[in-house]
Amino acid sequence: MITGWIYIILSAAASVLIAHFLKVVENRNLSTVRVLTINYLVATAIAFSSSGFTGAVQLQTGEGFVAIMMAVVVGVIFIANFFIYSKSVYHNGVGISVAAMRISLIIPVLLSTLWYLEVLSTVQWAGVILVFITLFLLLPNKRKMLREPFSVAWLLVLLFIGTGLGDGSLKIYEQEFSTLLNKEQFMGFVFLSAFLIGLVIMTARRSWGGKKMEWVMGIAVGIPNLYTAIFLIEALERMNGAIVYSSVNVLTVLGGTLLGIIKWGDKLTRIQWVGIILTVITILLLI
Repeated sequence: MITGWIYIILSAAASVLIAHFLKVVENRNLSTVRVLTINYLVATAIAFSSSGFTGAVQLQTGEGFVAIMMAVVVGVIFIANFFIYSKSVYHNGVGISVAAMRISLIIPVLLSTLWYLEVLSTVQWAGVILVFITLFLLLPNKRKMLREPFSVAWLLVLLFIGTGLGDGSLKIYEQEFSTLLNKEQFMGFVFLSAFLIGLVIMTARRSWGGKKMEWVMGIAVGIPNLYTAIFLIEALERMNGAIVYSSVNVLTVLGGTLLGIIKWGDKLTRIQWVGIILTVITILLLI
């Protein structure tokens, strides 16, 4: 149990670090596509170099093929969501973007409890429900989103969908395909497909070359990008999925909010401060 919580904290910390680096990318007017493509190249290299190919025999089976195809689909979701995330961090702020994105935990939580029939105690259910209330309070410009269909606030909705599908896919991998591919192999295929998509986009835009800082930031994003998923899967192997997802999300929101305030000068409303207080209460209920 204690080891599971360590992986939860590490996964959340890696997610906050990614948000910080993406904010730097946007503030310095670096090419988001180039940075993300480099990031996935780095993550792919680290994943495969640390995994080996001990699962090569299993990949010859029909299930192995399905596992790889799933990884490819997840890679598409990852790079698209990362691009949206980067733009939202710039336009909506770090803390708010992280909060909006993490509301998507309803998707993997429902997957864990309804599809995989994982059991929660009454207190833990109260914590999960409180997570949704907390994250809703942290969302900015709720009325603006309804009044302006094409406002940057709708980036938050796209983050909700993309992140929920991405996180849910890791639960499916852990339950269905972890015996065919180890964590590093699966994430290696995910990141490889995302890298190839980024390469296609760069080719279509003829956006070759790049600044030295784009390589630096691509590497800086790539390392935590790999390990945030690895740490999450490690936690899922040790603890109830609903608790893992809820805890990682709420800790990421708290860390992202504090980062936004301390480093980037983000401002919070009174309601959002109430959300931060509820965040701490939620964590205590989930332990």
